[in-house]
Amino acid sequence: MFPSSGIAVKNRIKIVFAAASLVVGACSADAVRLQTEYNRSSYDYLNFSTYQADRDTRVVVHGNPFDMDRAAFSKAVTDNMQGANPGRRTNFTTTPGKSAEPNIWVVMAFNANIGVYEICKSKRIKTRRGSNQLKLSAAWCFDGRQDSLVEAAVGQVGDINDPRFRALIQQAVLNLFPQNKFRDDSNTRRRGRRTRIR
Repeated sequence: MFPSSGIAVKNRIKIVFAAASLVVGACSADAVRLQTEYNRSSYDYLNFSTYQADRDTRVVVHGNPFDMDRAAFSKAVTDNMQGANPGRRTNFTTTPGKSAEPNIWVVMAFNANIGVYEICKSKRIKTRRGSNQLKLSAAWCFDGRQDSLVEAAVGQVGDINDPRFRALIQQAVLNLFPQNKFRDDSNTRRRGRRTRIR
């Protein structure tokens, strides 16, 4: 009686499968848990797609949870960010070229101790190493203003080759750039809600 309903269900299944595919390999005891998603009313996906598509996007990495070279860790972060955002591709990099917009950047802070409104304003963010989980605070910064924020966590990660490390980064980037044009604060702010994604 409703032939289109089957198509809608199939489309929803595809969307769920696409999200779940990001955490393949993290399906042991610890999956990525979204803890906070926050998008200001000023958030506009077109700011990302217009200014960053096919260009460099500057990434600022805070923290280094592993015993390794800081530059190598930052590269591992940006390598895992590539292609994780919805829509057209951008080149996430800590060493942007002339194509990058100077007033737009992404912050990736690991095991950080900072308020959500300060993450785009602070040049130095306090972080810690030892923990039974790896937490990532990712922010989309537009001219020093935090327009989008995602906080996610996963169980203890051994090193950058751990599949959970990649899953954590890709899930955060996916949720950092929702494609709907405007999002109202009252509808998109989620505090303390932990979601297990399988």
